[in-house]
Amino acid sequence: MPTVIFENGALSLVVKHLLLKNGVWFYYRRIPSELRRHYGGKRHIRKSLKTGDARVAAKKTMALASADDALWTSMRTPEAQEVGLTTPANRSAALRLLEVLELKPGDANRRPGPGEVFEYVLDEHFRARYGGDYQDVRENNEPLAEILTPVELEAVRLVLEDPEKPRVLMSDALALYLKSHDKGSQTKFARDTTRAIEKVTVTVGDLPLSAYRRQHANAVRDHLIAKGLKTRTVRRQLNTINAIFNKGLAEFDLAAIGNPFARLEVPREGRDARKPPPFTDEQLKTIAATCKTADDDIRYIIAIQLDTGARLGEVVGLRLEDLVLDHPVPHVYLRFHEELGRTLKNRGSERKVPLVGIALWGAQRAVEAARSARSASWLFPRYSADHNIRSTHAANTANKWLKGLLKDTKTTHSFRHAMRDRLRRVNTPEELIDRVGGWSTRTVGMGYGEEDRLKEIKAQLEKIVFT
Repeated sequence: MPTVIFENGALSLVVKHLLLKNGVWFYYRRIPSELRRHYGGKRHIRKSLKTGDARVAAKKTMALASADDALWTSMRTPEAQEVGLTTPANRSAALRLLEVLELKPGDANRRPGPGEVFEYVLDEHFRARYGGDYQDVRENNEPLAEILTPVELEAVRLVLEDPEKPRVLMSDALALYLKSHDKGSQTKFARDTTRAIEKVTVTVGDLPLSAYRRQHANAVRDHLIAKGLKTRTVRRQLNTINAIFNKGLAEFDLAAIGNPFARLEVPREGRDARKPPPFTDEQLKTIAATCKTADDDIRYIIAIQLDTGARLGEVVGLRLEDLVLDHPVPHVYLRFHEELGRTLKNRGSERKVPLVGIALWGAQRAVEAARSARSASWLFPRYSADHNIRSTHAANTANKWLKGLLKDTKTTHSFRHAMRDRLRRVNTPEELIDRVGGWSTRTVGMGYGEEDRLKEIKAQLEKIVFT
């Protein structure tokens, strides 16, 4: 079986089914013996990838192999939907099936007599596969779903669709949304967004956008609630679905059909919210002292959080240049580095926070450690790299450590609640509290009076430090 290994430093990527001939790469794969009857008895697939670039060929080959895997699962298992084929995989496999049969989407509308291709080509394929059972379904005018797999049903839909008006599915809107979104290339954002849409496709199906109705939207909402999710989580997922649907309507010129996911009500919304308690002063003292004893990167992250109130993700994604330690007021500059995949919750989260107490210690030690390790740019290289900020990994480690240390269920997010309470106890003006935590709607950029404002915030923070 042809295999190509790509080397990139210490990384090796093995790609199967590649064949190089006369400087052109081919997708070359053996057809399983039990499926060769679907290919006219052929033993192998050989398809030119029309490129001499090995990496481009590898990407194309992996896509073709994935489509063939889904198609072959469908051919082997009539209940293909039950063995793990996702709806996008169904579509990919259906396109591959049409390609095998030398057809394209919309072919039934491109040739004389609507339906001719289906009658004389797809019918031939299905009769060969299902024999008399398929013939009975057709003669009795029964639904094709009685006999065909989801992949084959999708192939029928594709070949019969109007080539001038191709169907736009929810999965198409998702793909477009991720492609155009600033965070679309980020693994976590793409995963969370895809999972929200999977709630739609699992509950009511991956339908054309024009086919969705309010009853479908209500069914998705009810499915989310039935899973036991908090109403805040339900609302967040519905907002994601709504945004993707709107993107599809706008970009595919379908605005006239409306969005059934807009303005959905969530019963008892917000009533199940429970604000986690902040850390007590004694707990904060214990954490600060133990951080100094442990003296490692995860403890530096926690230390910076403790006396700045920053979100864990904001700290994990810091670059060396974001720590300004040689300033009259040492501070951390929490800001976007969008070209490197470093984002914040929103523009109001961009701010400068003075470093005092254990946060100053954590920042100084983190900088020393990063420089000793010759980290080129990221403050916490174990958790951060270009376009790969692994906040969840850091959070899991930090929260596990806090639970073991305090025998408590509080997480690192409680540092933010504690910061607001600590500052209020010393009568810090609400405007300054908002600036510290990034709760302000305004960004803190360079401007007149900035140094005075940093000094003012530092004075407030020094009132609440424990070290």
